[in-house]
Amino acid sequence: MIMEGLKEVAMHEVGHTLGLRHNFVASKMYSLEEMAELPEGEPTLASVMDYAPPHIAAPGKKQGHFFTQSIGKYDVWAITYGYKPLSGGTDGEKKELAKIASRSTEHGLAFSTDEDTTSMSPDPDSNRFDFGKDALEFANNQAAVVKQAMDGLADRVVEDGEDYSRVRQAFNSLLNTHGQAMYFASRYIGGVHVNRSHKGQDNAPAPFEVVDVEKQREVMKLLSEQVFSDEPFQFSPELYNKLAPSHWNHWGTSYSVRGDFPIHDTIAQWQSTILSRLFSSITLERMHDAELKVAADQDAFTTAEMFESLTNAIFSELDSLEEGDYSNRNPAISSLRRNLQRDYLKRLSTLAMGNAYAPQDCQTIAYAQLIDLQEKLADALEQEVELDAYTKAHLLESSRRIEKVLDAELTLSRP
Repeated sequence: MIMEGLKEVAMHEVGHTLGLRHNFVASKMYSLEEMAELPEGEPTLASVMDYAPPHIAAPGKKQGHFFTQSIGKYDVWAITYGYKPLSGGTDGEKKELAKIASRSTEHGLAFSTDEDTTSMSPDPDSNRFDFGKDALEFANNQAAVVKQAMDGLADRVVEDGEDYSRVRQAFNSLLNTHGQAMYFASRYIGGVHVNRSHKGQDNAPAPFEVVDVEKQREVMKLLSEQVFSDEPFQFSPELYNKLAPSHWNHWGTSYSVRGDFPIHDTIAQWQSTILSRLFSSITLERMHDAELKVAADQDAFTTAEMFESLTNAIFSELDSLEEGDYSNRNPAISSLRRNLQRDYLKRLSTLAMGNAYAPQDCQTIAYAQLIDLQEKLADALEQEVELDAYTKAHLLESSRRIEKVLDAELTLSRP
């Protein structure tokens, strides 16, 4: 793995010395399954100018190269355009260059660089450190790898005589691996594929293509299971109690005032990051616009559907509160879920109150979601179920919060 990584880095930097820019869609040339079946030495990326993570195959899957081991199709094409000796004078050179450039719609020659890869960029395929044709496939792969790696983590990364700081580092690294892959997948929701094709090119797609509606629904299901759930974050108390900080202190090292590991805040960080992306005004505006970019007789993933899906996933307990042996140590709604629900409720309230830069249709949908949620909370509190103190207090507080938002007076600068 190390030697493959060194080779890829060397090829990447030589590419820069030859004038090549980053190409952050180069990792989309093959699926993970296709990569595993490539002949020895065959490039796994369309270009070495991408930022690709080491590829670790999920349990039960065939392991191919960890890093691409040869320059890709895009690299050969770009170098040909820049360096191939051409004859025929200026006019002849222009014609030959135009002929080379006209191949840009071929598979593996897509290009997306730094300014196309920002937090506001529409294309979900343009990312740093993603891998494979399908972000959904990549997210599922990473989730499986992380789940396996968490088992027996402390025993594997710490030798006798060492402190436990490596456990903390490895745990954070694995959570980041999981969260980053889920974030890449979340970009499909409200995403728009961007193409640099020109009129008259063979098989040229439109400059913009809204991400397939079923793909967006698949991603929402994935997020419900892998982010907006507490199941992927069920780690043993033994592991939590070994997440020790390093006690080495020197200039340039970070220092933790708290000392012990902030479990709730760390897990909430990735849930909040993905919620922030979905609630972003850019995402909501793009989704709202996408309804006009899809033919009226075709299905589309709307903001109304997204908010309904989020509410159902994040407050799923309200649909299935049954009699149980609940206590403060065995709550009906776990502490991780309560934190997530509070975060979501605050964002929904902010949107409903008109305090976010988002389309007004999104504001009214958020308002309607709060009304539906208040009814579900009332039904849950009226059930003859003996709840633990945490869950009961949470439901009461959530209900009162929604009531205040719905009853709030809107102060308008003009009618």
